[in-house]
Amino acid sequence: MIRKKLLRAGPWVMVIGVLASAGAASAAGVDMYDGEWHYSLTPYAWFPNISQTLHFSTPLGGGKTVDAEVKPDSYLSDLDFALMGTFEARKGDWAFAMDLIYNDFSNQKGEIKTVRGPGGNLSLPVDTSLNVDIKVLIWEGIGGYTVARSSAGTLDVFGGVRYLGLETSTDLSFSGPDGVIGRSGSTSDKINVWDGIVGVRGEARLGDGNDWFVPYYLDIGAGNYSNWTWQGWAGIGYRFDWGDVVLVYRNLSYSTDGDETVEDLRLAGPALGATFRW
Repeated sequence: MIRKKLLRAGPWVMVIGVLASAGAASAAGVDMYDGEWHYSLTPYAWFPNISQTLHFSTPLGGGKTVDAEVKPDSYLSDLDFALMGTFEARKGDWAFAMDLIYNDFSNQKGEIKTVRGPGGNLSLPVDTSLNVDIKVLIWEGIGGYTVARSSAGTLDVFGGVRYLGLETSTDLSFSGPDGVIGRSGSTSDKINVWDGIVGVRGEARLGDGNDWFVPYYLDIGAGNYSNWTWQGWAGIGYRFDWGDVVLVYRNLSYSTDGDETVEDLRLAGPALGATFRW
């Protein structure tokens, strides 16, 4: 199992290594605010817990709401494909950025947190089985302006759009008595969510050397399927001659209007990336 996870991590190590060797000379001494067009690329790996609130129709009539969670130690061993990265173009205080996340994994073992019916939370049977197939595409495009910049750090305000394409299939099996959600249940859904977002982002520098810094990001928005969505991250970064390495904790949440099979979705966990500038 450990060997399989290392093999799957190999392409990320190779990509970061190649970009580092190719971008070292061009990134050294780049002033992103000199009024000329400059660019940056940040490949990263994000390992979130994936939490879903799902609505099931049961053979007994009515419906049940299930809170389920899939953790990285489950999906990393069977990850079919993943692509994550951010690209930014900047001229002076104006910046335009795109972020892309695509994950495809199937037959994942999940954990049922709670089951709720019309009367409230229900007792779970002793033995439960949860299998989840998920394909998720998240694309974000923003335009921003730097409103504050000093030796202490930077602050940008921005607006833009975020797209969520989610295809999910969930199978549950219960060994306990009927009446919880029936002895088994399944659901599948495909949704396409567009949200307008606004937010702030930037970095706070630590110490006098400007090598260590705290990156931060926060947005909030609403769109066609969701009542609201928000995303935020913060962490620690270190600046080298060739670029930056950052480690952050990232959270992305959606809350729908309640008419969808997937009522709520949350991805939260650590992300590690490297930024290259030219």
